[in-house]
Amino acid sequence: MPFRPGKRNLAAIIGSAAAAGVVALTSSSEGVRLTPYNDTIGAHVQTVCFGETNVPMRPYTLAECKQILSTSLAGYADSVRSSTPGFDDLTDGQKVAAVDYAYNRGVGAWRAADSADGPSIRTAYVARDFPAACDLYIKWAKVKRRGEWFDCSDRANNCYGIYTRRLAERAACLGE
Repeated sequence: MPFRPGKRNLAAIIGSAAAAGVVALTSSSEGVRLTPYNDTIGAHVQTVCFGETNVPMRPYTLAECKQILSTSLAGYADSVRSSTPGFDDLTDGQKVAAVDYAYNRGVGAWRAADSADGPSIRTAYVARDFPAACDLYIKWAKVKRRGEWFDCSDRANNCYGIYTRRLAERAACLGE
């Protein structure tokens, strides 16, 4: 189901500096394709524009893709904000990292509960456990294929872009 932000735009939800930051991070991490393609990194889903999976699969103009990204990020930002007590008090970089992570992995991954491996990123955010929360982004530099997890820091696993994205999220979270 696509996220629809209603009347609020991205800047109204997270602030103009964080909005500019998340658009820059997400667009550079995703890259843009104006025609639909099969995303082979994760679940082999049809994708278009800046990694969109919840829009009609048809060719788009760059202007359309930019608008779709902004609208989509606003929806993710609203979901992250509503599920993260104290979100408005976070730094712009912490907001950027959280929203980009949710856009890439899904709101469900952002809302995930703690596990045997330790706290979730969101739990660490709520506890204001920084910079430890920022370091948790690296933990999720992996993809699941056919039921098996692959470490994306290993270039041989053909998902190194996920690793560099998590490094960028960590850096944004730390204010670097």
